[in-house]
Amino acid sequence: MKTFFGGVHPNDNKYLTNRLAIEVLKTPEKVVIPFSQHLGKPAIPCVKAGDIVAPGSLIAKSDGFISANVHSSIAGTVE
Repeated sequence: MKTFFGGVHPNDNKYLTNRLAIEVLKTPEKVVIPFSQHLGKPAIPCVKAGDIVAPGSLIAKSDGFISANVHSSIAGTVE
């Protein structure tokens, strides 16, 4: 489906999964979220061991020109 002139319209390959049921995965026991997520400076942690975080909680603040805040993608306790 083209919505505008030009642009890139790659094949979406939906035929690979369009007949499969949606699965609910178990929550992993441990999740590692890196604070260095790009070529810039790693973010600075703003949580400590024992802190409880919710999805979307800020866990590290950017530190410099090329840096980004990092948020928790899952609820849990920081180790």
